Amino acid sequence: MAYRELRNFTEMMRALGYARPISVENFKNPNFDLVADVLRWLVLRYEPNGDLGKEVGTMQDRVIFLKQASSIMLAKGRIKLNTKRLYQADGFAVKELLKIAQVLYDAMRSNPDEDEDLLVGDAFSLKLNDLKDVRDLAAEITEHGVTLSELLNKEDSLREARQKAVSRNAEMTGIEQIIKQNIRAAEANKQNKVKLIEELEQDRQSLEKKKEKKATELERNKKRYKSLVTVRPAFMDEYEKLEDELQDLFRDYLERYRNLDYIENQLETLDKKEQERIDESERALKRMQKKLKEEDMRVLRGDVQLDENDLDDSLLDDASSDEDGGGGGGAPSGAERPKTKSGTRAHVQGSL
Repeated sequence: MAYRELRNFTEMMRALGYARPISVENFKNPNFDLVADVLRWLVLRYEPNGDLGKEVGTMQDRVIFLKQASSIMLAKGRIKLNTKRLYQADGFAVKELLKIAQVLYDAMRSNPDEDEDLLVGDAFSLKLNDLKDVRDLAAEITEHGVTLSELLNKEDSLREARQKAVSRNAEMTGIEQIIKQNIRAAEANKQNKVKLIEELEQDRQSLEKKKEKKATELERNKKRYKSLVTVRPAFMDEYEKLEDELQDLFRDYLERYRNLDYIENQLETLDKKEQERIDESERALKRMQKKLKEEDMRVLRGDVQLDENDLDDSLLDDASSDEDGGGGGGAPSGAERPKTKSGTRAHVQGSL
């Protein structure tokens, strides 16, 4: 609950003529008796014929009282009240009470003549223009009350000192000495204050001089800044020329970089192709070696008999077919087999 709403509620209740004084501090802690009394007064002010229970001592009585009040306001004024907040009886309950008080307050302001007739016999009535003055006076009264309370607490000790002072015989010489001592102390205090004032005046004058000096420096720097802004620097032409040269050099650098990247890419492609050709040659050589080894094994086992010339011709034919095929991955399917003396393939029975 905002402090402003609490303050407005208390002021509205005073303006409406609620006899019991209400302050903001009453709603810091739950106070159901005050909330019930305010709610009953507001409901009866809105609907004089309303039927409300008077007992709020037990929890059941409080619930019945709040239900009756909320039903009356809902039926007569179409004002919906939150009974849970009203039961809390704290700052949130004030927000619900403010709904009824606001309606009554607006009606009072719209019909001031009727309101004067209704409030005859009340303890007091306030105008909105006087609320600020009343708050100031209330604060002043509170301050004076606090001061008076502090002085009354010191009365026990001060009473004894006062009685002693009254009972003893006052000597004029002693009083005169005390007065002179107080005068001398006041004079010394006065001189100290005068000296302090003079020192403060000197400080003020020195600060004024520094202020004027800084102001003149500021004006001079502003003029110098304006002159520097308007004057073209001597090195500006050379700077623009170097900037153009830098742009040309950057374009050359960019073009060369792109060419170098393209050449490196081409070189990488050629290296890859050369490596593939070397790998293919190695594979062809391995195939030739494997084939020679197989033929040697067959000859040693006696499966076939070969002529040296036919064997050389067949190997040369295989090598030439591998070179012509490139990366074909093996000998052609139509390659001619080496011939033996007994024909294309010798059928030998038996074993070694």
